[in-house]
Amino acid sequence: MILHNKTSAHDAIVVRSPATMEEKDIHRQRSAARAKVKTEALSAKLLDAAFAITYYNDFSRRFGPPAERPPPIDLGVLGDRFSKGEINDAIRLVSELLKDAYQAGDDLRERRLTHTEAVDRLRQGHPGFSDKCYEETISKGLFESLW
Repeated sequence: MILHNKTSAHDAIVVRSPATMEEKDIHRQRSAARAKVKTEALSAKLLDAAFAITYYNDFSRRFGPPAERPPPIDLGVLGDRFSKGEINDAIRLVSELLKDAYQAGDDLRERRLTHTEAVDRLRQGHPGFSDKCYEETISKGLFESLW
């Protein structure tokens, strides 16, 4: 889409392409989102850090055309604070939590559970994560249960 802006009869016509500007804004926003997740993960508890990176890599960053997606965050960035064994255990626990995302979202969407009950069920089945992790798990589940 091309915009022609003319402020007076004597001004030149200004032509710009919003698509190019939008692409730059999208790239900047995606890069900022990736950097934010990585920064938060570097200071979070192990389960929350592993969740943040996994959630970003497997869900958040996947929107948009593949060629425009930022690269995944390597879980190895946690290696300065945690051992490989600890990271692998955390990844396993994150995977188990995310496997319950669909059911939690579907239970909430179909009103079999209240939001509080859905969060409590996740918390009981997968202890040790922050509230943010449970909330993002439910968000993912709500999205998945629409299809």
